[in-house]
Amino acid sequence: MLKKSTFLFIVLSLIVYGCSVTRVKWRVKWDKDKKHEKKEFFAENKSKDHNQNPPNIIILLADDLGKYEVSAYGAKHISTPNIDKLGSEGVVFEEGYVTAPTCAPSRSGIMTGRVQNRYGFETQIMEFYPTNIIEYWSGKYFVNTGSFEVKSKPQFPSEWQTHKQGVPPTEITLAERLKSMGYYTGIVGKWHLGVSRHNLPLNRGFDYQFGFYGASSLYTPERYWSHVINHEHHTFSDDYQWKTGRYGEAAILEMGKEIYEEEYLTYAFRDKAIEFLEKNKDTTFFLYCAFNAPHVPFQAPVDYYCMYEDVEDENKRVYYAMISALDDAIGEINKKLKELGLEENTIVYLLSDNGGASYTGATDNGPLKGGKLTQFEGGINVPFMMKWKGTIPEGDHYDYPVSSADIFVTSVLNAGGTLPTDREYDGVNLIPYVTGKDSGRPHDVLFWRADHIWAIRDGDYKLILSTRDGWAELYDLKNDKSEMFNLKDQMPDLYQDLYNTHLQWQETSLPEKPMWPLIMDKKFVLNGKEYLFPA
Repeated sequence: MLKKSTFLFIVLSLIVYGCSVTRVKWRVKWDKDKKHEKKEFFAENKSKDHNQNPPNIIILLADDLGKYEVSAYGAKHISTPNIDKLGSEGVVFEEGYVTAPTCAPSRSGIMTGRVQNRYGFETQIMEFYPTNIIEYWSGKYFVNTGSFEVKSKPQFPSEWQTHKQGVPPTEITLAERLKSMGYYTGIVGKWHLGVSRHNLPLNRGFDYQFGFYGASSLYTPERYWSHVINHEHHTFSDDYQWKTGRYGEAAILEMGKEIYEEEYLTYAFRDKAIEFLEKNKDTTFFLYCAFNAPHVPFQAPVDYYCMYEDVEDENKRVYYAMISALDDAIGEINKKLKELGLEENTIVYLLSDNGGASYTGATDNGPLKGGKLTQFEGGINVPFMMKWKGTIPEGDHYDYPVSSADIFVTSVLNAGGTLPTDREYDGVNLIPYVTGKDSGRPHDVLFWRADHIWAIRDGDYKLILSTRDGWAELYDLKNDKSEMFNLKDQMPDLYQDLYNTHLQWQETSLPEKPMWPLIMDKKFVLNGKEYLFPA
């Protein structure tokens, strides 16, 4: 038998060795050639002429707002008149998709016009990882994480590598491209695309910044605040967000400097967006207004809370109140745009970064299956609208699938700019499609991947599967939007074709592995079946 001292030495050696191997394996790095090509592109395009009167660009982004929490899509339990009005002044996309069902990867796809997997941004940015086997085992077996499960192998980046997570410097953000074309650029709200010095908004093309850098923040300066009603879920993740408050990545900053903001955050973002419009009405601007509503933690102004006195479920009552506050904020921004006489020369996009967070119990995304974190329709099929007065017909509903990646391409091309030729863009110019000049589909195929979950929509058919857990489901979305009837066994040839198409996309378009690993899965029980999706 081994002596106790020898046994301990072997165990410690394995731990140290395992950690060192892990940290080298998960080094966050990028293609230096692509970074050089980016620099060359901007140098070559610096002096080129663009449109003489390019449109202003505004993106209004909600956070975890489900498609069927918007009355323009048929919701009856809640009314969103201002969001509906914006849609009626342009086009409502009936099949609007985001590139991921989680905040950070989805926002990355919007900001770059490219499915984020192409540059290794595959799963959520994490503030910390286990740094050794002991921490990994503790999280997996001894910490109560509820329905969140530590499923991945114990291979994690070190702290200095974790800090580098975000949109790599090889990528061109929409702010960087528009700024190079003479736009004044601003971000109001949530960033969540990296916190390293090189990845902060003011270093990624934005001239103005107000908001927070991380995944969430309290809507109020303190946990308990007058004129605001809280609803706490007491889950593993929710408790962490309440405890974090407005510290660290949740701190409110303006121009990169921390400030004390007393106003309810949805109101503060509204006011800063309006102020941005007023100050820049005589220049060409890009405003990225990324609200954090109705993301947890659930906090609602009392006056909006009182609007829903007939809602007995306290959780839903606070949630609906938050959405109504968001709706009014969007209405005020749209109103100011008109008052300033900017409406006819401004493209406005409105969408959510992913579907509603069904695990909060406040929404179920019905009639769509699943929700945030899942690649079922409830997680990736979102409210999506666009208006450009005088260019886009008003009151239209567009039925073919569109992608959030289209925002980048549509904005740049209609501003008179060009796209780099050294990289492939997943977006298209939506204007010919919504004006009827092009009657075809903007996208024949859409792809999603997050670690072990693959999904593809080809025409009206969709395949979703887990390579790790061994399940696969095939749906006809035209006749089964709720994804109830799995056709995999009835249509084996189609299943194989879609599987091969997805595999080919990965082999020809994606890097060998993501820049950072998955740490947890979230368990869902849908229609009596248990699923695990990357969290």
